[in-house]
Amino acid sequence: MKPCGNLRMSPAGWIGIIIAIVAAISSGQGDAQDLASVQIERAGAASGRDIVFIPGLATPGAVWEDTVAALGDTIDAHVVTLAGFGDVPAVPRAVEGVVGSAVADLARWLDREGIEDAVLVGHSMGAQIALQLAAHAPDRVSDVVIVDSAPFFARLFNPAITPEQASAYATGMSARMAAASREQFLAISRQGLPVQSISEAGQARVMGWMEQADQSVVSAAMGEVMGTDFSPVLDHVSASVTVMIAWSEGAPVSAEALESVYRQQYAGLATLDLHRIDGSRHFIMLDQPAAFRSVLTGVIGDPGEEG
Repeated sequence: MKPCGNLRMSPAGWIGIIIAIVAAISSGQGDAQDLASVQIERAGAASGRDIVFIPGLATPGAVWEDTVAALGDTIDAHVVTLAGFGDVPAVPRAVEGVVGSAVADLARWLDREGIEDAVLVGHSMGAQIALQLAAHAPDRVSDVVIVDSAPFFARLFNPAITPEQASAYATGMSARMAAASREQFLAISRQGLPVQSISEAGQARVMGWMEQADQSVVSAAMGEVMGTDFSPVLDHVSASVTVMIAWSEGAPVSAEALESVYRQQYAGLATLDLHRIDGSRHFIMLDQPAAFRSVLTGVIGDPGEEG
């Protein structure tokens, strides 16, 4: 039986000056105490295709509200919010960390619910979680949709960096973020807003989510995202993978160069369907919602006229 519950569309937390990538799992109506690292809320119709939406760093499930509303009853939407983001309280995560806990909890949830042929839609850190989940539960996942994310984030900024160097850098960065005053933490986040969304309205939403997020969880998750090379998991992903990347005028690299970088990042996949979304920054679903939904519905099946 699938978890019930209504998708709450309240504004809540995310942003980070460098980027993000996210996490996942559990909730419904009280039968998911074993899924502590995430909350899952449901919208759409039980007759629709199972779509699991996993947001990125500091971002709650509310980031998907416009997408879920537009797709309506054509999907059975399972919207994840990581513990410590939005209005979901932080929880201890032990050695598995933020990303690992989400993967483990979501895998248990897929098994418990008997979900098959799921489409995982992950933004930023959420995409890293989605790829690992697809590798861990190949019989449950048919497609993965990646939204502006890469398996080895640090290499987007330094193509020559090694996993060991990235880990050392990220450990220090995470510690500094956690130790900063709340005012300093939010001030740094505000500086990064132009990278997150192309519009003032989008930037305001992102900042609102970051203000609501638990600083210690954001700091730990950022360390994992920036300090880990997740690319080895690609060899174990059998699901079809679609990747959306954002590009806009004024970007530090050309559109063609950006596509080349991302093709290199996903070289370990058997197949790759890459879509560049122009006129967008990191939050593609906020900046170019129609283009975003067009690619998504191409994966899950046309739900009818786009809103």
